Amino acid sequence: MIEILQEVTDWSDAGHNVANGIYHVNSAGHLVQHNDTVFKNPLKGFSKTRRKFKKIGEREEVYHPQIKRVVGSSGKIYTILDGKCSCPGFIYRGNCKHVRDL
Repeated sequence: MIEILQEVTDWSDAGHNVANGIYHVNSAGHLVQHNDTVFKNPLKGFSKTRRKFKKIGEREEVYHPQIKRVVGSSGKIYTILDGKCSCPGFIYRGNCKHVRDL
């Protein structure tokens, strides 16, 4: 599921005048949409640190029909498309057990 979060951080304490937005975060914790901007690839650097959010909804994650989802040993969900896995092992080494086990 993709969580839809409204940021409610009070930035005035930090002396900033920042507008809070609406964030769509996938099951891996990556940002897939901010306000009306949908990202082609999820942003992995998204952090909730020192910020406050209120969950305002959720929606199903929609995948390309050829994308396979696998659960890693840590419980994180990775995707496989065209023989390439999104797990750290594949990114680092170019192969992983998820692809080998297909």
